[in-house]
Amino acid sequence: MAGVRDFIGEQNRFEQMLAKSMDWEFVDQQSKGSCYDYIARDGAKIEAKFDWDSIKTGNHYLEFGQTSNNGETWVASGFALSEEVADYWVVVNNDWLRVFDVKKLADFLKQNRRELKMVKTKAGVNHNSPGQYSKAYLIPFRILDELALMKIPSPVRRD
Repeated sequence: MAGVRDFIGEQNRFEQMLAKSMDWEFVDQQSKGSCYDYIARDGAKIEAKFDWDSIKTGNHYLEFGQTSNNGETWVASGFALSEEVADYWVVVNNDWLRVFDVKKLADFLKQNRRELKMVKTKAGVNHNSPGQYSKAYLIPFRILDELALMKIPSPVRRD
């Protein structure tokens, strides 16, 4: 089984491939808590999520919090960080690339959060250490597709 280093390396390859295919500048040397991955030619900041399992579930896992101590304390992560800085939220899987305006997606969440299913990751997902989890909304693509600015065949595939 691949380790954390292999997982990170694989994700970095996908990030680089997406940058090249979309003609975006990849923000190199990101640290934990970075709010965006790319800068478009017009200066727009873009956060991309490679949500490979979404093909099986039909939902996007929109992360907003994480813990490293079994849920005693939670810190903002994912969308909760990006909504203050990024202009676009991009979701990629083997089938589609979807682009969302961050402000419109944030408004949607504020208006609909009571109706959305909230979930927590299981142990060991993405090589998380024991006690390390994330929380997210599971949002069906049938709903998200109505909010998408753009939906195109995915330029990046994980086979």
